[in-house]
Amino acid sequence: MFSMNSKLKGALQLSLVSALALGFFGCGGGGGGGSTNVLYYPFETVYGDICKTYEPTPGCTFDATTGTRITVSRDTHYDRYGYGSDDMWFVEFDQYGEAVVYDQNMKVQRYADVSEFAGYVGGYQIGVGTSGLFWEDIRNGAYWLGKNGVLYSANLIESNFGQAINNKNAAKATDTNFAALNSDANRVLVAKGAEKLMKEYGFKKAQATAVASVLNNFAVTTATRGKVTTKDIDVTFKGAFGVPFSDALTAVNKLREGDKSSMRELTNRSASALGLKPHQAQQFIKGMYKKALTQWGYDVETVSW
Repeated sequence: MFSMNSKLKGALQLSLVSALALGFFGCGGGGGGGSTNVLYYPFETVYGDICKTYEPTPGCTFDATTGTRITVSRDTHYDRYGYGSDDMWFVEFDQYGEAVVYDQNMKVQRYADVSEFAGYVGGYQIGVGTSGLFWEDIRNGAYWLGKNGVLYSANLIESNFGQAINNKNAAKATDTNFAALNSDANRVLVAKGAEKLMKEYGFKKAQATAVASVLNNFAVTTATRGKVTTKDIDVTFKGAFGVPFSDALTAVNKLREGDKSSMRELTNRSASALGLKPHQAQQFIKGMYKKALTQWGYDVETVSW
């Protein structure tokens, strides 16, 4: 009879979701191993929405890991010739909101009104978000101009010196939460994951896609946030297996003690929720944790309930 000791219990608790989601997409929808193909997008909006870009753009000027405003050093053209911010274009506003735009050699390129810059919200204000808390009066101010139109404060006496200040559309978010999930590349990953589920475990296409999507959602969320919450685990586990995470832990604990009935009952519930037969659901559960079990010295084929 298979006996789960405390080491295995800890391994399962730590890996039940993280290893599952990140491992599942490690080999184009395989069952784990190798480096992850989860897409990482480094920037987000003031609302915490992930942006589908690898470069700062107006509005996408917050670090997706920390949630804080980025500074000029994150811009694509910063230090491109080895001179730091001096490699970037420069903007000077006068008391009337009229600007002179210089190139990196401080040669005048054009004259512009404040209203011509991304993030203009009226009057002499440029900002981020829907409240004045994130708006800035640019009169008599100086700013570095990024490659994609981001303005960074060059005002030494201001507390936000070096920080990005503008948003493409200050009235609303530029993306919905985790819009990165809708990228073409992630859709390909989900499709491959669904194909794997159908081929190996007998999933129907609709349910396979739903399971692959929730796992990819968790993987992208983890990569972009840099952390996992209890809610993330609960939502992901329920979406992947059709049963609550807490119920699974209870069943695992009883299985460790030699009682297989709870795990069998849980597997039947999972099978019903996923449109599988009980033996298919068991293989799915075992298959998803094969790598985690192997790393701890267990042969998944010997696990039974």
